[in-house]
Amino acid sequence: MNLETIEKLIKFMESHDLTELQVREGDLEFKARRGERREMPFAFQPVHGIVHGAEAAPAPQHAKTERGPVEQASKPAAVETGGAKKNQKEICSPIVGTFYRRPNPKSPPYKEVGDRVEKDDVVCIVEAMKVMNEIRAEVSGTIVKILVDDATPVEFGQALFLVEPS
Repeated sequence: MNLETIEKLIKFMESHDLTELQVREGDLEFKARRGERREMPFAFQPVHGIVHGAEAAPAPQHAKTERGPVEQASKPAAVETGGAKKNQKEICSPIVGTFYRRPNPKSPPYKEVGDRVEKDDVVCIVEAMKVMNEIRAEVSGTIVKILVDDATPVEFGQALFLVEPS
């Protein structure tokens, strides 16, 4: 089951106002539930080589959130935008999920304001459906601002960091 299929299933749920959906495809299973957010463990699940880590710990408490429909347009992970100064780039979330600044609750954040990043550096994790997705900078430069608080929901295409390229 690929990301495109999962996005189609989520859109199907929204368009038919479903609160729960469960689909099996071979030995893969997709489960989704809309509505009040349940506490999930902050654990790393290896999926197709995109997730790394080992330690599991309880996740922070999350407030109930309302989410709008998923945006149709795709937006690259590092783009120039009107919200950033002319010479700054945004690192944006490629998926809907929960933003985490560190690999686990006991570790220091991946990056802080003023830190240098390279294109392949991991800057954060976005958790989606219990999968921890490492988000890479995709731009070299210096982080000038972190736009999202740790352990908060993010939307597809939402700016997470401002970077001054170099």
